[in-house]
Amino acid sequence: MVITKRLDDRDLEGLPGIGPATKTQLNKIGINRISDLILFLPTFLIDKTKLSDISSVSNGDSCLFIGKITKVFQTRNYKPNLILTIDIGGVNIQIRFLHKIIIYSGLKTNMEVRISGIVRIKGKLVEMIHPEVEIISNKKQIENVVPYYKTKKMVSQNKIRSFIKHAYDYVCSKNNSDIFSNEILENLEIPYYIDALKYCHFPSSDDYDISNANFELGRQRFVIEELLAYKLLLLDAKKIYESNKSHAFNISEDAIDDFIVSLPFVLTASQKNAISDIKNSFLKSYPTKRLVQGDVGSGKTIIAVIASYFSKLSNLQTGILVPTEILADQHTNTFKKIFSGFPVKIECLKSNLTPREKSRIIESVQSGDTDILIGTHSIIQDNVRFLNLGLIIVDEQHKFGINQRALLTLKNSENPSIPHELYLSATPIPRSLSLVLYEGLDYTIISESPKNRKTINTQMIDHDKRSILHDNISKILHDKEQVYWVCSCIDYTESSESEYVQGVYEDLSNRFATTSIGMLHGRVDSKENIKTMKKFVSGEIQILVCTTMIEVGVDVANATCIVIEDPNRFGLSQLHQLRGRVGRSEKQSYCYLVCKNNLSDHALYRLKALELNSSGFKIAEEDLKLRGSGDYLGHKQSGANHNFKLATPDDALNNYDLVRESMNCVDKIDEESKNKLIKRWGKDSAETIQL
Repeated sequence: MVITKRLDDRDLEGLPGIGPATKTQLNKIGINRISDLILFLPTFLIDKTKLSDISSVSNGDSCLFIGKITKVFQTRNYKPNLILTIDIGGVNIQIRFLHKIIIYSGLKTNMEVRISGIVRIKGKLVEMIHPEVEIISNKKQIENVVPYYKTKKMVSQNKIRSFIKHAYDYVCSKNNSDIFSNEILENLEIPYYIDALKYCHFPSSDDYDISNANFELGRQRFVIEELLAYKLLLLDAKKIYESNKSHAFNISEDAIDDFIVSLPFVLTASQKNAISDIKNSFLKSYPTKRLVQGDVGSGKTIIAVIASYFSKLSNLQTGILVPTEILADQHTNTFKKIFSGFPVKIECLKSNLTPREKSRIIESVQSGDTDILIGTHSIIQDNVRFLNLGLIIVDEQHKFGINQRALLTLKNSENPSIPHELYLSATPIPRSLSLVLYEGLDYTIISESPKNRKTINTQMIDHDKRSILHDNISKILHDKEQVYWVCSCIDYTESSESEYVQGVYEDLSNRFATTSIGMLHGRVDSKENIKTMKKFVSGEIQILVCTTMIEVGVDVANATCIVIEDPNRFGLSQLHQLRGRVGRSEKQSYCYLVCKNNLSDHALYRLKALELNSSGFKIAEEDLKLRGSGDYLGHKQSGANHNFKLATPDDALNNYDLVRESMNCVDKIDEESKNKLIKRWGKDSAETIQL
């Protein structure tokens, strides 16, 4: 059927076969426009060029046969089945359809068919239940290479192929132009738009390898398209954001030099570069957003301290948002210690304060008397207002949603100026992904650790050989050093059979009877947890049995050992974060991964990667390879703005050079084509995207 009228992009029902009910089903799999339908690419191509040998199949095999229908039978029960007998080279197999059998009413005896599906063998009976069936006739050529679409069973494969064919024919008849010039196509070595669609949706060759190579080429074209659309939005959003006005910073070089000289340690070259980048950002007339990434223990806190001092020297205030009260207390103590002797007033706002104390702090912030406010979600509340908020620092930025972070920018009482924003993260993003996610944004990496820090000795220990572990712990305790002991759960559960906090606490209390041991987990009252943490910081507690509450930011220099029970229950990057709780002094530190002997090869590979690598960025790359494409791009995190339809981290890894080259082509694309590209991929407007 040829569509002669011009359709609006959202008029899915203008395509043959799509009514209100089908449109609803399509919407559920992310197809809301004709553009979405045409760019709903197959997950892979099915190879139907090679038939299975009926004499050598086993139960559970995925098979492809051609045969003749010799018998058609319909049962007479309440929910009738349709049963076919197919002769395949002298061997009979049974085909059974359990529901919607009216769909298969056209199947008759003596018809030649091609069937594909899973074989089930019960004694002498060879059966396939609901296989895909294609009638072979002279009037219609069957396809030997077939696209497979991930429709979540909302729409059948035949229907989605039919809808896409109608959309493709419509697009071809209305628009044959390409948003990329021939020069760009040649430079990137990607196919023309219509050809790329054809390679993906309509593989033409009977040779599967050729078809699959073309499919990958076509898909690559659209990956580049989507990443470019995102890049264009980022650039536009940055221009819009930079049209705002920021506070005027007045940074005294002499005052900063005096402050840095007063520090009890020497800054690394990376830290000095980060401070220089931040200072240059603050001197601009428009607000800036900068992500500072550094491995665990690389010294990001002192960057936050000095950035806050820039703000203080300019008679402006700083708000610091942290994810936990433990970290809020730790930062407050660190800031007060470093700023002792300097006229800087620091307050900490958190949920467990008395109403009177909260009111005092809020009034001090609103009057401008407080220079630096550190806190958890409490500082986002409506009643917290600053007199002159010049800087926002968000520590462990991935722990907060975009909307939560954005609320802080509205905290100036009456001043219309927008504060600068600094985001700190110890969760390294693989360099290959940073190109995609942060290209064009202010982005600083702290690549060094403070001098004289030793590499943490990481070792896997068999659960059955705990005596070795206990001997090592005894030596650490004898040297007056401290230990974290991390468990994946608080209580025992039969389903997981993992070591749990209460059980480990009791075992260690018996084994190390003269040692002070504490417990820290989410079911304990927050005030009690803070007391426990203070005791551990002061050295009063020597072993802290805990959950992952200590994952983020906790800094105890005398803690030189962390034991992680059942490490296979944690992600690789999370394990690296936990390991980073130690190694925060010049002493040798240790990380022991206590494993049971039933680990899969995959789990062993992950733990080996941690054992062999100390760099968080290297581990992030390994984690990306192991986890695939689920967790960095395209996951629907609330408030996230980079939800990709097609592009995955694997694409960023495998096409790194091509992605980088495509970014250089942005200036060669005219405005009309840029807008078409953004619209094609259904991205949000630059006014609403959050950097």
